[in-house]
Amino acid sequence: MNNSNPRDVQVLPIATNTTVLRARSWTRLRFEIEYALARGTTSNCYLIKADQTAIIDPPPETFTEIYLDALRQCLRDWEELNYIILGHFNPNRVATLKKLLDLVPKLTFVCSVPCAANLRATFPNRELKIITMRGKETLDLGQGHVLKFIPIPSPRWPSGLCTYDGQTQILYSNKLFGAHLCGDEVFDEDWDLLKEDQRYYFDCLMAPHATQVQAALEKISEVPVRMYAPVHGPLIRYGLLELNKAYQQWSQAHANREIRVALLYASAYGNTATLAQAFALGLTKAGVAVESINCEEAEPDEIRAAIERCDGFIIGSPTIGGNAPTPIHTALGIVLAVGDNTKLAGVFGSYGWSGEAFDLIEGKLKDAGFKFGFETLKARFKPTDVTLKQCEEMGTDFAQTLKKTKKLRLPQPAATPVEQAVGRIVGSVCVLTAKLGDVSTAMLGAWVSQATFNPPGITVAIAKDRAIESLMYPGGKFVLNILGEDNYQDYMKHFRKSFAPGENRFAAFKTAVADNGCIILTDAIAYLECSVKKRMECGDHWVIYAIALHGKLLKPEGVTAVHHRKAGNHY
Repeated sequence: MNNSNPRDVQVLPIATNTTVLRARSWTRLRFEIEYALARGTTSNCYLIKADQTAIIDPPPETFTEIYLDALRQCLRDWEELNYIILGHFNPNRVATLKKLLDLVPKLTFVCSVPCAANLRATFPNRELKIITMRGKETLDLGQGHVLKFIPIPSPRWPSGLCTYDGQTQILYSNKLFGAHLCGDEVFDEDWDLLKEDQRYYFDCLMAPHATQVQAALEKISEVPVRMYAPVHGPLIRYGLLELNKAYQQWSQAHANREIRVALLYASAYGNTATLAQAFALGLTKAGVAVESINCEEAEPDEIRAAIERCDGFIIGSPTIGGNAPTPIHTALGIVLAVGDNTKLAGVFGSYGWSGEAFDLIEGKLKDAGFKFGFETLKARFKPTDVTLKQCEEMGTDFAQTLKKTKKLRLPQPAATPVEQAVGRIVGSVCVLTAKLGDVSTAMLGAWVSQATFNPPGITVAIAKDRAIESLMYPGGKFVLNILGEDNYQDYMKHFRKSFAPGENRFAAFKTAVADNGCIILTDAIAYLECSVKKRMECGDHWVIYAIALHGKLLKPEGVTAVHHRKAGNHY
């Protein structure tokens, strides 16, 4: 990866009369959970030049100038351009759209009905030419390029639309099948190596509306596809069948989860939606089904049905003019009308100056007798990485509370002979500490083993609902603090307790900072500074393979503490 140029546009023909313009950012630009792996991203625009010319999904304003320079090189003149096809509406594209309209006033937008409404509201003083696509209409560009359109609305993107070109059999899949990953490779030649990034992208963006993903997969199955052309990341040509199958499995597994949480939100400037996304990731990691509902778009019956079938709900709201917006008032009224105060509740949101919306929502829920899974989160202005990590942990804690409640209601089976035998496998008691940017966290672990001699490597098994899990991707750094039998119980007692999201895990202990920026517990008997190399999904855990780059024996006479269990079905 070439990091010398933070932004550029890669131009390449990909099929007959078809070119991709990949606006590339090699570094993370936005504070959103979907970008947390910090591997950059691409904003893919597609150009189809036949008898008429169309572009699909021009990039956001951070690329406007360099994108227009690259696009101009692909055209004889600007008047050659006829259509802009939008797979979804995003305010950060407005600057690019405005420039294009200034250059080519005759341009016609092709989009979904919700997208058309957003365009008209964005450009109230322009007479826009718009063709709306509801699913049966086509657009003939000539030379066999007859485009079909497949609406794929979801709570996050109500204006979602896929475009299919029967001539090239390319499906311009919008947000589906993407990944936030920047590189020189345009296609997915090493498709098996991309699964990790594609799965993370799915968990962040698609899992909270798995039902809509399943509906979209059903719709696109009706056309023969040779290539997926998403708006982010590599184009999918080699691993198309495998990724399609993975999306089906991931969305079905999510939809079938036993415990459900309704995540209701409205967002004035996108900040509350960003917080909702972080909550959804934490809930998803913890093994519950998330039903994400954008209250600005949802019908009252949809909200009511989600509340009735959920085990708990979380409401997110901005504060506008000292109050919650009307869609949140409507959703709150439905919650109170359903009247089941046995459901666990939570409240969050963003604000600029006051934040009265939180007090309103929280007060009405308290008056109705609801119990809360976490203290109301109030984020001022644009959320930071630390705030988003806190939301993720709150979501995980909320899910774990629901799971514990359900577990208490059911009789617990005794450990089987196999589980009893597995429980006799012992491991050294360690504390993993990790840091990424301003986010620092830790976990107690005993599922650690040496894996290789040369280079010196270890494996660590980490439960999917651990806060540290999202920092354990290839390239991630951590310190493995190996505890001694003389003092490990203090650490076990401390790290087994529940921490408030964002709470300092290390305040009670003597610490130092390793060369990789992570915390060293100086009372440990040894430590290793490690770099994550591989990550494998294994049931309810991730198995991490890491290389030990540095380390030190702090107490040469110390004896490693080991953890003894009675059964292999719990820690």
